[in-house]
Amino acid sequence: MAGDVAACSGRDLAGRVTGTGEGMSQPAVYITVTNVSGSTCMVSGYPKVLRMATGSGPKPFSVTEDAVMNATHPRPHRIALAPGQRAFFALGAATAYSLPPVTFRRVTFAPVPGATPMTVRIQLPASRDAGTPFPIGVTAYQRGVGRTDG
Repeated sequence: MAGDVAACSGRDLAGRVTGTGEGMSQPAVYITVTNVSGSTCMVSGYPKVLRMATGSGPKPFSVTEDAVMNATHPRPHRIALAPGQRAFFALGAATAYSLPPVTFRRVTFAPVPGATPMTVRIQLPASRDAGTPFPIGVTAYQRGVGRTDG
């Protein structure tokens, strides 16, 4: 069925943070997307992170797939979402670099590469070394609602 289903765009989905966690100076947020359109659409693999912004605007970042501590790392696969169904992914950062941390407050991402993007409000502390982008990790989509245990 997933092969016959159109990719989800940012207009098809509503997103929100449904969990947070931190371990060894590596905070994470779980972002759950819900299909709010009238038809089934598909997410697959990893969301394409396009912009990370603090209260003062966008900051430079680099994304590494499967680099989120304390998050499960499923194999990338396709997930067909009927109206009302959910999928989630995790974003992670680190706060033990040389520069003082900032807090990312918004992330803009394409649900699948090339799709219309969407923006979700987040609270993700991150730091970096001077002259380098903020390192951000992302997991592949999983079916359901993203939460932390404990």
